[in-house]
Amino acid sequence: MLAEERRLKLVEWTREDGRLDANSAANKLDVAVETVRRDLDVLQRRGVVRRVHGGAIAIERFAHEYTIPERYNRNPNLKKMVAAAAATFLPDEGAVFVDGGTTTECLAPFLRDKPKLLVVTNSVTLASRIADSSTPTHLLGGRIRPATLSAVGAKTVSDLLDMNAVVSFIGANGISLAGGITAYDTDEALVKKTMMKNSVEKLLLVDSGKFGSAYPAKFASFEDFDRLVTDVDGDAEYIDAFQRAGVEIALA
Repeated sequence: MLAEERRLKLVEWTREDGRLDANSAANKLDVAVETVRRDLDVLQRRGVVRRVHGGAIAIERFAHEYTIPERYNRNPNLKKMVAAAAATFLPDEGAVFVDGGTTTECLAPFLRDKPKLLVVTNSVTLASRIADSSTPTHLLGGRIRPATLSAVGAKTVSDLLDMNAVVSFIGANGISLAGGITAYDTDEALVKKTMMKNSVEKLLLVDSGKFGSAYPAKFASFEDFDRLVTDVDGDAEYIDAFQRAGVEIALA
């Protein structure tokens, strides 16, 4: 196989899975891992992939914000599993903050008909899925971002400043060892920060597809959370990093 053919394969695999393991790729191509690493260096200089420890990540994961249909179609079963595991940490009564996002939205079935629980959320979609039940629901005000159907901005943060929660359930666009826990939008990141600041316990809900990507707005470091809830396919390197930061791990 010619070098350019090999590199095209590497790009194809990286885009399909979101990330590429250099050792696995070397085995598939029957070449030395050093050859794959050199190819990835070339591809990074071309702006096609982003080199990370152990391999590469598709460059789209660092710049692209998925549309709502795309979000719903990305790892839907994993998101449901993560939400089900996170639901075991719901208090019997009191207030909870639930961040906007397709993973946290999967908490909806577990939030219905909880008359002693106040759900405070910036997600229009989540609120619509639970507000017709006996669960008291508070939808935060603010500007609605079309990309997420979540309220953001000064009004949203102002509403949160006067509220406190037992637990906050927070989602993320990406998690990287160097960049921390990130969101695409700075206004959404500020809402997440405020929810975390005003809650006793902070839970991060992410499926394994979020590991290894970074977005413009960092809103937390690993140690800022009390628990990480993710699926069993989560990268061991990231799980270890959270554990070293003193974070409890709950695997779905």
